[in-house]
Amino acid sequence: MFATHPNLHVNAAQLKLVPQGRCLSHAEACRLIVQALSERAKQIVIDLARMEDATTSAFAQLVLLRRTLLRDGRDLCLTGLRDRTAGLFEVNRLGGVLPTA
Repeated sequence: MFATHPNLHVNAAQLKLVPQGRCLSHAEACRLIVQALSERAKQIVIDLARMEDATTSAFAQLVLLRRTLLRDGRDLCLTGLRDRTAGLFEVNRLGGVLPTA
């Protein structure tokens, strides 16, 4: 039997975040950032499968989030890119700074 300390929290290795709505806006990206930074998971996965569109400023916020996470020994990954969201991702050549799965 293992003893546990009441103040000891085991961090999940991965946290999956799903944006609300159909468009990844700057405001929604900011909400995801607050949520990601409040958790201690080593890997943050943002599932964009329900997103039909996104703004450039939303992706810029995700780039800044990844930079912050990397400095803290953590990382960010995007999944489910499709429609205009995938198009904007490709046009802005974000594959080099925002990894996808």
